[in-house]
Amino acid sequence: MRYTGLIACFFLLHFFALGQKVVFLNNKGDIPRNLEPRDTLDYTNLNIHYRQLIRKDKLFPGELTESDMVLQIGRQVSKYANYRFLVNDSIISEELLQPEVHAVEIMNRALIRLKKAGDRSIVMKNYPKGQYWVQIPVLLNSYIYTEKEPVFDWNFSPDTLTVLGYLCKKATCLFRGRYYTAWYAPDIPLSNGPWKFNGLPGLILKVEDADRDYSFECTALYRVDWKSPIYLSKSKQDIETTREKFRQAEKAAMNNPNAVIGNSGLVTVPKGEKIVTKKLPYNPIELE
Repeated sequence: MRYTGLIACFFLLHFFALGQKVVFLNNKGDIPRNLEPRDTLDYTNLNIHYRQLIRKDKLFPGELTESDMVLQIGRQVSKYANYRFLVNDSIISEELLQPEVHAVEIMNRALIRLKKAGDRSIVMKNYPKGQYWVQIPVLLNSYIYTEKEPVFDWNFSPDTLTVLGYLCKKATCLFRGRYYTAWYAPDIPLSNGPWKFNGLPGLILKVEDADRDYSFECTALYRVDWKSPIYLSKSKQDIETTREKFRQAEKAAMNNPNAVIGNSGLVTVPKGEKIVTKKLPYNPIELE
């Protein structure tokens, strides 16, 4: 579930912070009081939280983007998404039922809640059946693609590590250009894990690549005994593509963010001025 116009406002605030003179093309009164349509695919049986750390810029190795991600596991489908965004969705859905609360106020509250929330991507496993459904925002655009469930060629090791009280075994593999070390718990017989990871005889509680550009570590897991839907939401503005074309578009956007911003139709610049943005760092999790 997403609030229409929310992402655009994030970038609007970003431009102001950079001192750019831009104008949001929708007036405040034009902000709609509706949510993008969503489809409930399953209901959560188990929540697994992960502390996700991403090094976006190799030039600044000490700067890591932290996100509180959650893996919602249902009977047929699982969803890996940012927990703070899921909580925000629930709050907004309640606030929109209160006609006395102005839509702008709702959006402002959401912006405060989501400050430094981190990763906004979503990975749905086994949707459609045997496939992954992936949604990734890049600047002002949101891309969606599906792919067959990827195969991880794991190599097993006798090493062990205790994570969150669970004795875990070690496995390693090379996947799409990165070498990963994973720790999985045989006592939790779920062949699942954060992001796209799968294929081990136990839930993956910790995994990171050799360069530590991407790391995921379980911080909590608990059964869900209330009705918690696993839902999918799409916008008419989402760009449906393939994984290969998405990778090309993401790289092009990082190399030339001006083109993405200028073609979005969401902002305009006073005559005689231009938006000045630097080339953005590009360190994707999939290198091939």
